[in-house]
Amino acid sequence: MSSNPSIIENLPFQSTTFTILALLLFLYTLSVITRNRKGPSKSPLEAGGAWPLIGHLHLFGGSQPPHVTLGEMAKKYGPIFAIRLGVHKTLVVSSKEMAKECFTINDKAFASRPTGIAFEVLGYNFSMIGFCRYSAYWRYVRKLATLGILSTNQTEILKHIMESEVKIAMKASYDLWLLKKTCSEKSKQLVATFVDN
Repeated sequence: MSSNPSIIENLPFQSTTFTILALLLFLYTLSVITRNRKGPSKSPLEAGGAWPLIGHLHLFGGSQPPHVTLGEMAKKYGPIFAIRLGVHKTLVVSSKEMAKECFTINDKAFASRPTGIAFEVLGYNFSMIGFCRYSAYWRYVRKLATLGILSTNQTEILKHIMESEVKIAMKASYDLWLLKKTCSEKSKQLVATFVDN
């Protein structure tokens, strides 16, 4: 009786593959057991039906507006639950009491912003108001923006500058249209697109 040489040659590969799969199954089982021993999680209930990479985004693509979809999910999962937008976990709050708890009692936890290399580069090392972390500096910049730039009094003072900028932009667009008036129809569409923007 002769043995098949191809089976003998593939035996080390098959045993290695089986060992790796058994190790992965063991690690997965171990992680599930340790997760269950930690007790109940403090994170809110996550809505079901998430897909691996896009999360719950597929639920918002139908004919219903997103707020209706979120309202139906709130009826099913309660006043506070989590969904996944892509790979990011997002908290959804749908009751007045929970919103008050988030923005009054735990406001420091919700005031922080995500950190990342893009926010650091775009925000000049987190110095812009939209990108900086919640801190004394952020409170100072917010106070400066609300009182010094965006207040009603300051807006009235700078109103003539805003109006003149709009007039200059409209005049430049009109002059460009007059210049291109004799050109082809394609150029007119280009100018019309420029004016719309």
